[in-house]
Amino acid sequence: MKAIAKYLLLTFAITYACWWGVAALVAFTDLVYGDLLPSVLYLIGNFGPAIAALCCMGGRPFLRALKNFLFSYQRGGVWVFLLFAALVTGTVGLSSMEWNPQMTALNFFLNLLGSTFLYGGEEELGWRGILQPALSKKISFPLAALVCGGIWALWHLPLWFIEGHPNQSMPFWVQATLGIFLCFWLGSLYERSRCLPLCMLFHGFVNVLLSSFVLKLNGILIAGILLTTAAAIVLWWAGRRTREAREPGTGEP
Repeated sequence: MKAIAKYLLLTFAITYACWWGVAALVAFTDLVYGDLLPSVLYLIGNFGPAIAALCCMGGRPFLRALKNFLFSYQRGGVWVFLLFAALVTGTVGLSSMEWNPQMTALNFFLNLLGSTFLYGGEEELGWRGILQPALSKKISFPLAALVCGGIWALWHLPLWFIEGHPNQSMPFWVQATLGIFLCFWLGSLYERSRCLPLCMLFHGFVNVLLSSFVLKLNGILIAGILLTTAAAIVLWWAGRRTREAREPGTGEP
């Protein structure tokens, strides 16, 4: 628990100092969201989970541990990534049926790069690289996903106090709910792939996909989210059973 507490303390300290700082600058000075200083502080805050993860990363020597941390891969991970990508694309696309005309193919690619490495995906170094695996050693995977999702939502809270930030267009509870489900999908992807770059790419892909369609709350969206979450739990359970069969006596909680 000390490792989890250390990681969370560093993550929230870095991000909250930056994002609440941006909120104060926008509220009490002539600066607006998008100006240079608020943008720099905001970007540093984005990297709170990644910076904290590197500070908490175990193993020596450092470069070898860093390589293993960043570039591990478990066989079959790509197929799990493609399955989740297809399920989410079908869910969002069929529930919306309305493409954002400003999202050209080039814009989609550029936004995907940014969202993977600067505005979302980089968080996975911490959430999936450190926090969720540590929680899964203490509690079951579904409960770990719920806890991680709640923490992730709380981590985003300052964005609703930054005047002009895009997140203000969405109610906080909607973002929090989507974040909890996303933790099931990303957690299962990491469990089956042990590959942080795949988690980063999937996180970035989901972010861009939500900007590419006009999001509509309807039965198709709810059914698709529940189906994807069920698939995540089944994949986790199947992976757990496989590991237990190979290594008797090493079952998870």
